[in-house]
Amino acid sequence: MTASVRAVIVDRPRGIASLAVSAVLVALWWVVSRDVAPGVIQWCVMVVGWLLLSAAIRVSITIRRTAVWVTAAVLSAIIAMMRTLGDLFEPRREPPFRHTGLSAWWQFGVSWLIALPAVCLILSRLAGPRRVRTEPLQRRTAVGWWLGASAVMLAAWSPYLLAFWPGIVGRDSWSIIRMGTGELPLTNHHPVAYTAFVRICMRLGGDFTTGTLAYSLIQAVTFALGLGVCALWLRYRGGRWVAAIATAWWALDPSVAMWSVYMDKDVIFVLWMTLMALLLAEIGLRGWEFLTRGWILAAFLAGLVALCFSRNNGIYISAFIVAVMSLFLAPRLLRPRRHGRRWWALPVTGVAVLGVVFGIQGPGYARAGVRSSEFVESVSVPLQQLAWANRYGTLTRDEQDVLAHLLPLERIRDVYSPVGPDSIKFDGGGKSFNNPWLDSHKAEFLTTWAKAMPENPVGYGLAWFVLTGRYIDPGGRVVKIDPGTKKGAGPVVIHDEDRLSGLTHGLATRYRLTKVATLAGTTPVVDLPYRMTLIIWLVILAACSACLAGRPRGALSFLPLVGLVVTLLIAAPVLDYRYVAAAHVGLPVLLMAMWAGARGDSGISRSGHQAV
Repeated sequence: MTASVRAVIVDRPRGIASLAVSAVLVALWWVVSRDVAPGVIQWCVMVVGWLLLSAAIRVSITIRRTAVWVTAAVLSAIIAMMRTLGDLFEPRREPPFRHTGLSAWWQFGVSWLIALPAVCLILSRLAGPRRVRTEPLQRRTAVGWWLGASAVMLAAWSPYLLAFWPGIVGRDSWSIIRMGTGELPLTNHHPVAYTAFVRICMRLGGDFTTGTLAYSLIQAVTFALGLGVCALWLRYRGGRWVAAIATAWWALDPSVAMWSVYMDKDVIFVLWMTLMALLLAEIGLRGWEFLTRGWILAAFLAGLVALCFSRNNGIYISAFIVAVMSLFLAPRLLRPRRHGRRWWALPVTGVAVLGVVFGIQGPGYARAGVRSSEFVESVSVPLQQLAWANRYGTLTRDEQDVLAHLLPLERIRDVYSPVGPDSIKFDGGGKSFNNPWLDSHKAEFLTTWAKAMPENPVGYGLAWFVLTGRYIDPGGRVVKIDPGTKKGAGPVVIHDEDRLSGLTHGLATRYRLTKVATLAGTTPVVDLPYRMTLIIWLVILAACSACLAGRPRGALSFLPLVGLVVTLLIAAPVLDYRYVAAAHVGLPVLLMAMWAGARGDSGISRSGHQAV
């Protein structure tokens, strides 16, 4: 704590004023957002919030940087808007937003005033460089930590494999298995590389049950070894206790354990996201020169390729990372005589790799006979917005005629769900929705969607928020404990059993493990690691803080998650845990990057000197 901050905190008149202002704001927030008196727990939460807000106000008024205040004002407005909409959203209502008797703008205004000093304080302080370890580890110590952490995780996860034997098969996994076995035509709806991997596992097993077991074992080992690398890095930068706590959390967290044996493309994708965040964090600590080393640049490019082929929006996330890093390097790129031309290696090789990936996933897949996924998968947001307008808003006769080509208007109203368009897309098992018409009339559909927007601006905005905007509602919780779907569908039959129950004579069962996972994700305080939307905002604020401090290298570790969120805000088909699980699984790495802060151009030398 600096002397100036300490002086502000002990300044009695200023302290009394901040206590009074914060008390008024907290009381106003309850009045404009609730229509009942607070209970005991709510009173306790409000008192804690009052004291924290008072401290934030006292310190933030000492900040004299205009850029920080302007940025804080904009970000606080977004936070307040998302929180207001999230607080009012109730999917069972008709329409699905409740009314408190006051205009929602009152709640937005009070929320903005509350968020402003807190965001301003975070932006001004979070980027400050802090001491991290720099001593290199002996090779034997490094290997021991890596393998030891991986072994601990595998041992802790093994009961979940026994309980969900031979593995957890999610809803999307069935179509992937069928594509891999040739029962369904191969499409790029799921990553082709992932589908090929599932196919190899099924062939290794000889039957679907053994193949699923092979998949679970390979994925669990890969997941453990990858997170073991993260534990090793935390041992290097944070010390024994930091690495031990992170390892214990990965090992004991029920969602991570279930994911280790969960057949879904997002599991491996989340691992690549976490490892990319780790690599970028190390580049941020060591300096831009570290990126120009051949093997580091090769690892970075390999990470981009892994992201591109492990999820369909990976290429856009990779493009975002390359673009923002090139922007950070712009002073060096635009003055090659002073800084040298070696800095062009990043944008040139990055664009080249992305170009090759695009060629493979576009013309390459087409020549190989891989079909494109149905157009409806790319327009979930426009479809949901038109469905909202059809139920609550206004559509012209021509617009109604276009929408009726997909499904009768009355049927769209009947099956409409405010949380996503799946009930429309898959009505009647997917046989009722007219996908062929949509695939052949893409321009007409998008034109109709654009024409209906001026008559339904509020409805379009609310539909977007419910579908994708909730990813940045800081008060939201994204939890989905998926024990898998019923085994056996058509010719694909997977025989599952709860072997853990038999080994423990019923003391530990599949049901109890699922119950523990649910409690971990929904119990107050314990559920903080599952507040992915809050983690996302911390990451955004940390990145902005580094840029405002003039040390953008400190934002590198956060680029993968920020890029992921940008793609979700544009075209997420639904609010789902697996889409933002990188914020949950990668939390220890992200927290370490936040703690390290942002450093100047010289970074941390090999001798251990830290430049600030």
